[in-house]
Amino acid sequence: MTDLTRPPARRSPAATAAVAVVVGVLITAAGHQLAATEMHRQFWPSWVAADTRSDDASAAYDEAMALGEAAVSRTEELEAVLTPDLVRDQDRTALTDALVGLRSELDEGAAAGAARLGIVELTDPDAFAPAWERYADLWEISELVPERIAAAESSEAATDAVQAARDEVDAATETLVAGAHEIARAELAANPSATFRARSTLQQLVDGAASTTDAAGFTALVTAVADVRASHAAAVARADANPVRAEIEAFARSIANGVALDFAWAYEVAGLESDTWYSGTAEFGVDGGEWGLITLSESIEWAWGNDPNAEAVVVHEVGHTQVIREACRALFEEAGSDHESWATAWAISMGYDLPGAGIEAYGRPSDAQVAAAAECR
Repeated sequence: MTDLTRPPARRSPAATAAVAVVVGVLITAAGHQLAATEMHRQFWPSWVAADTRSDDASAAYDEAMALGEAAVSRTEELEAVLTPDLVRDQDRTALTDALVGLRSELDEGAAAGAARLGIVELTDPDAFAPAWERYADLWEISELVPERIAAAESSEAATDAVQAARDEVDAATETLVAGAHEIARAELAANPSATFRARSTLQQLVDGAASTTDAAGFTALVTAVADVRASHAAAVARADANPVRAEIEAFARSIANGVALDFAWAYEVAGLESDTWYSGTAEFGVDGGEWGLITLSESIEWAWGNDPNAEAVVVHEVGHTQVIREACRALFEEAGSDHESWATAWAISMGYDLPGAGIEAYGRPSDAQVAAAAECR
């Protein structure tokens, strides 16, 4: 039976003190945990920002160095194909100096970027960690942030320097190529007797239809200039050796209404030999633009000035090329869109109502066809 009147037991003073110490320790530990966690959370953004900046700067540095090395290789290849006749001395010197500057910046950049910062293991603020680990992270962050910032600044400076040096190389290259284009354009004017194909290739290069800022492009420019010079020289030599052919070609160009014409001569043309026939062919629109290639039999040269039919054949072939003129395309369609009938009608409209105008080979076109062709002037 329980005695309900007995007073409750009492703790001794020593036990009470022990409980108080435990509670105090718990309160102190909890305070440290909260304080460490809050401080860690406050300092974490500065670490993330510094680390991100360092990583971004390092990536930009790597890209700048790679682009710089590529620019050096590209420019060295270009220097190897530069020819004195197409490059002004001051432009070559400027490019050489810019290349030396880029190499120097790449060397300095390589030295500055040689030391890379490693990966650091830190506990995320949202993950639990005891107070002493938080304090350890805070101590490490206080050292890492300025270290990362310094590394980023070094990489950024090296990147800027290399990019600036590369820009100078690019600018010097553009200036040099622009100067080469001026010289090449003057070659077009100085070699008017070059073939249309030779002139057209060079014209496209100097007009910027293809890049000439690398070794392959500049080599193409050099080749095109050489072709124009050689073509002009060959044309002059042919004219000197064959004055009658030169006269015939000049006549054909005089009635071509601006269509550029190149010429070829052969004993046999279109399967017909010069001992028996006057013959010719016309190719046009091959490379775009208003251009044609006329091939004539040697018999036309032999009979020139003696038989008007030889002259009529030449007019017929020029007539073929007129269909590429914008002013004549609709007229060609109006006349029936048959090339041989058109060329014959055009020759007749020019006053060559002769068998050699195409009448013997293709028949006489209608008066309406001749009238349509006559409007092509």
